[in-house]
Amino acid sequence: MSSKKADIKINNKSTREVSKERLHRITKSRKHRVRTTGRVLKYGSKSFVRNTWLSIAAIAIMAITLIIIGATVIATSAMKTAIAEIESRVDISVYIKQSASKEKIGEIVSKMTDLESVTAVNTITPEEANRKTIEDLIASSNITDEAMIKELKEAPNALPWTLNIKLVDLSDTSELENFVENDASMQNMLDAQPPSYANKNRDAIDQIAHVMNRIQLAGLIAAGVFAVIAILIVFNTIRMAIFSRKEEIYMMKLVGASRWFITGPFVVEAGLYGVASAAIAIAATYGVTYGLKSRLETVITPTFDLMTQYWFLVAAAFLLGGIILGVISALLATRKYLKM
Repeated sequence: MSSKKADIKINNKSTREVSKERLHRITKSRKHRVRTTGRVLKYGSKSFVRNTWLSIAAIAIMAITLIIIGATVIATSAMKTAIAEIESRVDISVYIKQSASKEKIGEIVSKMTDLESVTAVNTITPEEANRKTIEDLIASSNITDEAMIKELKEAPNALPWTLNIKLVDLSDTSELENFVENDASMQNMLDAQPPSYANKNRDAIDQIAHVMNRIQLAGLIAAGVFAVIAILIVFNTIRMAIFSRKEEIYMMKLVGASRWFITGPFVVEAGLYGVASAAIAIAATYGVTYGLKSRLETVITPTFDLMTQYWFLVAAAFLLGGIILGVISALLATRKYLKM
């Protein structure tokens, strides 16, 4: 009798082992993985459609988060364009005595161009400076008397050579100042009018840079706050979906369903929230940027052109951001529930 019981136990044990091996073999097969993934996607899509109002709330907050992040990046890029535009129009002027020869000016310009901090040197002759000064005076004073204009043009020219110098960084003039004050080619060549190292546009550039930093900080803080809100909303949405299907999940755990099969649909649902919110954010961002293009053409156009040229990268960034927000929320929700 005892031998029969022992045989039954051995048979039961072998049967269990065979069943486990078979189940393991089935779950490891490619066909099973494909079928399981298909079912996960199907259940996740159904849940996304089923919870309409909760889905709309989650998508709206996620879209706002992505729009704020996009607006911060665009504003930063536009500010950098504005600074570059101002700096391209600003130069430093060094004045050389009118009596200097063209050869001497050529030597000075050659040495200045070799400085690492200098990008370009534009030479204005005394004659060109005089002509430009007279034209500006006539235009600003509305002088129409031909005799007076003739006298102005025939008056002695007392203007010096002007070297307009563009720097890599307007805030760093130390190398140029050192050259002007100490280089042998500059000895006794400076005009009485001092170089314009301190430019009146420097304050405007510094102010724009300060505003840009403030916008970046405010955008990052706002994006962080809305990201947390979005994660909490999606987290609660997924948890409500889990509680509404808790008996179904319990049965799946009893029959040995894998963790991925249980959590996968909720991750897919949250991922779809991210895709939908990214689509809304992309449309809003491009629409607003295009609307601002006509009003702030010089500042916005370069950024909008980049967005148009690399639209696939912009779309991928929004999609990735939306999906990451959704997936993180779903994983947190399902992980907490499965632990319980």
